Amino acid sequence: MAVLKHIESQSKFYLRAFHRFGRLVHSVDTLLDFPEITRIHAVIEWLNEQWCINDLSKNGVWLNDKKISKNQNIPLKKGDNIRFSEVNNAVYQVICVDPPRDLLLPENASHEDVIFLEQYHFLPDNKQPEVIVFFDSQQHCWYYETMQDHLLTLMSDGQNLYIGGKSWCLFQAESTMQEKTVELKRQPNNNLEFIFSLSLDEELAELKIKKNKVTLDFDVRSHHYLTLLLARYKLNDMQNNFEADVQGWVQVKKLAKDLGISESHVNIQIHRARKQFVEILNNEIIPSALIERKRGKVRFGGKTFTIYKGKKIESSNLEDNAE
Repeated sequence: MAVLKHIESQSKFYLRAFHRFGRLVHSVDTLLDFPEITRIHAVIEWLNEQWCINDLSKNGVWLNDKKISKNQNIPLKKGDNIRFSEVNNAVYQVICVDPPRDLLLPENASHEDVIFLEQYHFLPDNKQPEVIVFFDSQQHCWYYETMQDHLLTLMSDGQNLYIGGKSWCLFQAESTMQEKTVELKRQPNNNLEFIFSLSLDEELAELKIKKNKVTLDFDVRSHHYLTLLLARYKLNDMQNNFEADVQGWVQVKKLAKDLGISESHVNIQIHRARKQFVEILNNEIIPSALIERKRGKVRFGGKTFTIYKGKKIESSNLEDNAE
């Protein structure tokens, strides 16, 4: 993502997808408090896969010591020097021109400690997470879930999050283009066929998914047994002719009891399953196509699935869906 460096102080700051410079305190992203600076003096924006600067001022903007044309988008490149005033000699150098990304910025820490946000983050580490930060691709917003009390909280730009004794701040660089934070083709969920393979002692669970005649291998993972168990619940409800909107829903407490693990561990496994799902499918399909969640309940999101135990089919709903 784009980063500017103030040459004199050597301080660095990140740019939003639509980043305003000026002296109107509550309407700009970077405050330039000088008399010759206008209210909204200039904008740097991510346009057509490149960063551009636009002079909106009365007094001008200089790029590499040349005054740029007003109200025109001028492309920027790494190493460019920008001045927003002819009177004040403050120079800002473009040191990065990567596409905009949402971040977690550490409080009182270096530029290198920034967390560039992907779909899922287990923080402070993957093995013993205190908090899981993830992007909801249906609502186009960030959430975090604490593992201690399982509270799910919507995050807003500038919100502080405390992890491992440190304070982090959400910086939504993509806030003006959140639909691109995760590129979704929104394939219909029913084009996926889930194939579970379970060992006879039920110690090992493997998952493969058929999508458009291509088989994707999700390998053997502990969280596949959780997903398989949810598929069993759903199939049982289908066989008992429950309505589709109630099929398969189970309390997290019951799921934890049946798996013999804590509710916290259940939540971590759910997130690990959904994380692997969106990564292998390249964010083309929303995570609820695998596991749906609501108010302390979860269910398997797939419509077509087969469970093998050993080499024999334990159960399948392929015939039901074919009808």
